[in-house]
Amino acid sequence: MQDFFLDRDRCTRCGLCVSACGRLVLEADAEGCPSLPAAKFDQCNACGHCAAICPVGAAIAPKNGGERAMAYPAPPAIGTAQADAFVLSCRSLRRFKPETVKEEEILSILDVARKAPSASNSQPVSWLVLNGKEKAARFTELTLEWFDKVIRHDPVFGPRYNVDTMLSRYANGYDVILRGAPNAVIALTDKSFPWGPVDASIAVTYFCLAAHARGLGSCWCGFGMLAMKDYKPLRDFLGLDDSVAATGMAFFGYPEIEYQAIPPRKPLRVSWL
Repeated sequence: MQDFFLDRDRCTRCGLCVSACGRLVLEADAEGCPSLPAAKFDQCNACGHCAAICPVGAAIAPKNGGERAMAYPAPPAIGTAQADAFVLSCRSLRRFKPETVKEEEILSILDVARKAPSASNSQPVSWLVLNGKEKAARFTELTLEWFDKVIRHDPVFGPRYNVDTMLSRYANGYDVILRGAPNAVIALTDKSFPWGPVDASIAVTYFCLAAHARGLGSCWCGFGMLAMKDYKPLRDFLGLDDSVAATGMAFFGYPEIEYQAIPPRKPLRVSWL
């Protein structure tokens, strides 16, 4: 593992990196420069805050192979109202054009999503991409098979979902699972990691926002996530072994429709302590 590195000639001894260290492992040496004592090395979680906050690029964070922090891209000149409008305009889309999203565009979105916050900077999420109508169609087929064999007889979900209606719509050409989207991403984490579902949810949310910024539509796939928990034919199709949990999923593609307004929602519910 790469130890903490400092360009001492560039360092201004401002102390920002020491103050930003969440694990309190960085400390100032006799010259006022930050250092990482060997005894504290294992306590570092490689969050990179020390390098991210350095105003002169003097610090290289430990445990990242010597890679320098990437400077922020020039932010667009938008205000609070524009930022709010962008977030609120990212709707759950269920009508897609048939064109498959190009691989390089998917990778650019995933490169944003992989930088999402995670518990103790564990970065536990890996990604599985369904790319193309054939793979998407097979996913839908197996998920509906699960509905027919399992959910139909479930005492909680059975009465909630009309399986026969879903199968009838599917038989008439309507994809009730992926809604005709040609692509989907599945966030995977180790089943033993307690914060996997939370970290995956954050990462998939980042994915959906980054996709929206590129003019793509997306929607969470709750049915797919339920089916992937324990339906072996679906897990086998996806190549998931017993140690892996599918903790987040969204389907996406080029929008066939464009929304014009933000619909009303329940009033804000908040308590103050």
